[in-house]
Amino acid sequence: MPPDAPALKLIEIAEGKIRLRIPDLSYYGGERAEPAWAPVFYNPAMRVSRDLSVAIVEAYARLAGRGSIRVCEPLSATGVRGLRYAAEVAAVKEVVLNDRNPLAYKLASANAGLNGLGDRVSVHNREARALLAEFAEKRERFDVVDIDPFGTPAPFVEPALLALKHGGLLMVTATDLAPLFGVKPRSCLRKYFAKPVASEFSKEVGARILAAFIVREAAKLGLAARPVYTFLSRHSLRLALVVERSKSKAYRAVTRVGYVVYCPRCLYRSLEGEPPKEAKCPLCGGEVVVGGPLWVDDLWDREFAQAVLEAYRERGYMSADGLKVAKLIAVEAGKPPLYTTVASLAKLATLKEEPSPSKLVERLSSLARTASLTHFDPKGLRTDLQPRELARLLAAGL
Repeated sequence: MPPDAPALKLIEIAEGKIRLRIPDLSYYGGERAEPAWAPVFYNPAMRVSRDLSVAIVEAYARLAGRGSIRVCEPLSATGVRGLRYAAEVAAVKEVVLNDRNPLAYKLASANAGLNGLGDRVSVHNREARALLAEFAEKRERFDVVDIDPFGTPAPFVEPALLALKHGGLLMVTATDLAPLFGVKPRSCLRKYFAKPVASEFSKEVGARILAAFIVREAAKLGLAARPVYTFLSRHSLRLALVVERSKSKAYRAVTRVGYVVYCPRCLYRSLEGEPPKEAKCPLCGGEVVVGGPLWVDDLWDREFAQAVLEAYRERGYMSADGLKVAKLIAVEAGKPPLYTTVASLAKLATLKEEPSPSKLVERLSSLARTASLTHFDPKGLRTDLQPRELARLLAAGL
């Protein structure tokens, strides 16, 4: 640390291909070692998220054909994510780190020097939105902007979009999952202008609400945002979107924003372009719940998902948990939306025991039905059958 920095209790760790000095969580957080209690934030549990993010940037560089990439991480804390991009993705030639916390600024600067990355990594001590606006104003835009806040990303999306090049990649993290997943619906409406749905697939609804929010924020600027990768890791929801400067594509993107219709009685679910005129379930006649606006198109680009998996596999030093997520996503990409769970199916079919999700997927596939597991929920599966139909097959001994 520079000599004028306040004394911090630091430890040195290794993550990915970098060394990192971070606050000693056991010192600042006691037995619980809560990352939020440290003077500079670092969450070791989010390593899986950072592993996957490295693979996402690698996949983007390959598919977009960009051999020289500039990255901005305006909420960088210790700098771990941006430093890993610089050290682990060959196409990344420049990284701009930033944090308004003076301690984080000094620690990120020290970490850049510790890894010999000072010539390719610059560190700033600014308010994130002001920094992004300045780069946009100077037309010094980035190939990748990575928004990784503590809480909602909503205030940072517009300036991040303005700071992106045409065809750039916007990466966004949300850790305020209670609003997005339907636990705090008023907070979701305030932050994302959408009504969530509490259901067995509420995690996917939350991802679709966040995607729609970003798509609409982009459209008002004449930008077209398209989700190419989505994943949930512990308490972190992460989206990657390719952003193009095209008013016609922006218009087409907002036409893919719609609503979810859900029947709590028979578990019918559907994604629709408009709210239903009749608030009755088409299968059982029960009252339906309508949520949204949300993204009704794919959350993943299948080619991109495969490229992420390949990039991850090439990096044998990364976590096995992240590889499991990448494998699941490569399979579920392109499958029917709005997963169901074996717990809800067992209840609907009045079964004494829940069926195995993987065995159920195998059985459905053998019947030439579309089916896959989902990374969103270990008990979840995607299928082209409505839960009511699937429950009948289970009750009949499927």
